[in-house]
Amino acid sequence: MGRLTAVSFRPYRGHQLELRDPGRGRPTVIIHPPGGRGSPHELTPERTEATLAEQMQQAKAMIDAVMGPKPVMPMRRDDGYRAG
Repeated sequence: MGRLTAVSFRPYRGHQLELRDPGRGRPTVIIHPPGGRGSPHELTPERTEATLAEQMQQAKAMIDAVMGPKPVMPMRRDDGYRAG
């Protein structure tokens, strides 16, 4: 029987996070920047036994470090008030 690798793509701040899990505790995260802004980068986990979720958080932190802080979204009023 052949081996099965699960692959998923998740968007994050204009980047695509490619999540690969071939099983046996060796997940991989690859960061794909927006078009024309560099080549894909395979994440090297901080710990050898890092889970896929921990690697994904590490990848998001790397993207945030490059892109700067996330923009603050204005609060929406839900009290029924309509301006104008």
